[in-house]
Amino acid sequence: MRHTRATVMRTALRLLDELGLDGLTTRRLAQELDVQPSALYRHFGGQRELLDHMAATMVEDAFAHLARPGPGQDWAGWLAERGRALRRSLLSRRDGARLHLGARPVGTQDATSDSALEVLGEAGFSPANARRVVLVVNRYTVGWVVEEQASADRPEPGECRERADADFEYGLSAILAGLRATLGAQTR
Repeated sequence: MRHTRATVMRTALRLLDELGLDGLTTRRLAQELDVQPSALYRHFGGQRELLDHMAATMVEDAFAHLARPGPGQDWAGWLAERGRALRRSLLSRRDGARLHLGARPVGTQDATSDSALEVLGEAGFSPANARRVVLVVNRYTVGWVVEEQASADRPEPGECRERADADFEYGLSAILAGLRATLGAQTR
């Protein structure tokens, strides 16, 4: 039976949710699709490439509805929403943040980053600093979700979603305040 790349991807993401990253293998995916493991190489060069595309799909889904800032919309508010969207996407999948760690950019991820770099450039960041800003927010978000997902099986007494959301927002606000100050110092 021939499967499309999209079918393979949807099945792999479903298996990620069911089995976790450690249980997701090309052999298990092939079994689920009722094909030989070698049939998967028609779509992906190996497990690393499959994982890269899975991570890219999550990022693309996260930013699909995130429009560029409109007139009067602040770059920092837009960047905060970008961080929140990434967090929601990573949390939506079992081991979503672990999957994202070390993933190589594929697909339209470069275009997504280019859009962010343009927004930040228009706000006044130099190209090098705009790149750093994107990295800081992305890495903060991924690291945060790694911790959230690692402790999900052993919640602390009294821990709740609202507290995790508030703590994430506090850190994100602190980062954005620092970035505003950095931008202000650059433009003086």
